[in-house]
Amino acid sequence: MRKIFARLFSSLWFLGLITLIVFPILAWLILWLRDIPLFSIFEISQKEVYSLPAFAAYGIIFALFIIWFTEHPFFEKSMKRYKNLLSQFKINYFYAVFLAICAGVGEEIFFRGAVQPLLGIILTAFVFVAVHGYYDFKNWKVNLFAIALTGFIVLIGWGAAEYSLWHAILPHFTYDLVLLIYAIRKQD
Repeated sequence: MRKIFARLFSSLWFLGLITLIVFPILAWLILWLRDIPLFSIFEISQKEVYSLPAFAAYGIIFALFIIWFTEHPFFEKSMKRYKNLLSQFKINYFYAVFLAICAGVGEEIFFRGAVQPLLGIILTAFVFVAVHGYYDFKNWKVNLFAIALTGFIVLIGWGAAEYSLWHAILPHFTYDLVLLIYAIRKQD
C-alpha cells in the first residue's frame, strides 16, 4: 500500500490533477470571499477572441527563447538543475498535453483570476515565479532566467487584465507544451 501511495504522489498524473483541482478551489475561495462568481472570470467578448492566436504565438516564441537560453553554453551549467527537473519522470506526448492543460488552466485561474486582482500584475508575476522556485540569489545566471520568465508572466498578466483570463491561459499552455515536447525529444 505504501508503494502505491508513493508512486501515486510522484506521478505526473497526480501532480497535474492537483494543479487542475486545488488551484481553482483556492481561486474560488478567494473570489467567494470577494463576492465574485467564479465563472465570471472566464468571460470573453467575441472581439477579444480574435487576439487569442497572437497570445498563443507569444507562448510558443517565448518557449523557443527559453530553450535557446537554457541550451546556450554560457547558461548550461547554471540551468542544469532546472533542465533535469522532468528527467525523473517518463514523459510522453499525452502527458505533455495533459500537464500543459493542467498548468495553463489551474495556475492561471488562481494567479491571474484570483490573486492578480488583489496584488496587481507585477507583484503577482514575482510571486508566481518565486513559487515555482526560479529565483536563486546565489546564482545570478539563474536569476536572469527568472527575470526573463517574470517578464513573460507580466505580459500574460497584462493580457488577462486587458482582455480575458483566456489570454493568460493560452500562452501559458503553449509555453509549457513546447517545453515539454522539447523535453520528450531530448529524452529520445
